[in-house]
Amino acid sequence: MKIYFLLFLFVVKLAFAAEIPLHQQKIESTVINQNALDLSVKKLREHRDVEIAEKLVIPPFHKQAGELETASQSFCRTCHTPLPHQKALRTRTFNNMHVKFMACETCHFENEKLSYRWFDMEKTKFVSGELRIGKKLDNENVRPTNPKIAPFLNDERIFLLKNDDFAKQIAAMWKSANESEKATLHAKIHAQLNWQKTENSHQGTPCQDCHNDKKSKLDLQKLGANPEQVQAIQTHIIPRFLEHYKNDDQRITIREMLR
Repeated sequence: MKIYFLLFLFVVKLAFAAEIPLHQQKIESTVINQNALDLSVKKLREHRDVEIAEKLVIPPFHKQAGELETASQSFCRTCHTPLPHQKALRTRTFNNMHVKFMACETCHFENEKLSYRWFDMEKTKFVSGELRIGKKLDNENVRPTNPKIAPFLNDERIFLLKNDDFAKQIAAMWKSANESEKATLHAKIHAQLNWQKTENSHQGTPCQDCHNDKKSKLDLQKLGANPEQVQAIQTHIIPRFLEHYKNDDQRITIREMLR
């Protein structure tokens, strides 16, 4: 009888676990170490709010139409700016260009079993995406800002949105937390993003994981790319050029650009 009772409890536990969103399970089950806590404390103490002017005199990218804000419902936007990459002087502009059409977790969450689909952050549903690259690209046309290439596991999203109940719980906890509690919460939220690799910068997917013609992280055809676009993305000159520079003190030379 005892065995049947334990089995019943186990089944009930599984049933409730299945109802908990995957992104919530990941955060709640995370075990953090002292190094992660120390780094979180450091980040929190060094944090300064950044104010973005309503209109920039010069757009951040060449002939780029549209507003800076893209998918404000992303949970990452609770703390991070619309253009979050700031520290890596050589690559931050190119990284920030990706923000307009890729979810943060696409580059900052590593899992070989993930699939990637276009997802409307505001309407919280799958959509058909459009890859606007190549010779016929017209940056004067404003692209819809909501759809993002986002990661999923068995069609279940692994990222949080601001309107999620769990996101609201985190926001409430943060508001009443002391420094130690905030450091713990900060470390648990970021643990899945492999952000502890260095103290100076967050580490995402290397450019070459998508921009190569051998094995790409993204299934570009399923994301709507035609053969010409697939080739343009996989053989893009900028990622290949930046691959030569591993350290910030390396100088960019004309000779390297011509390789």
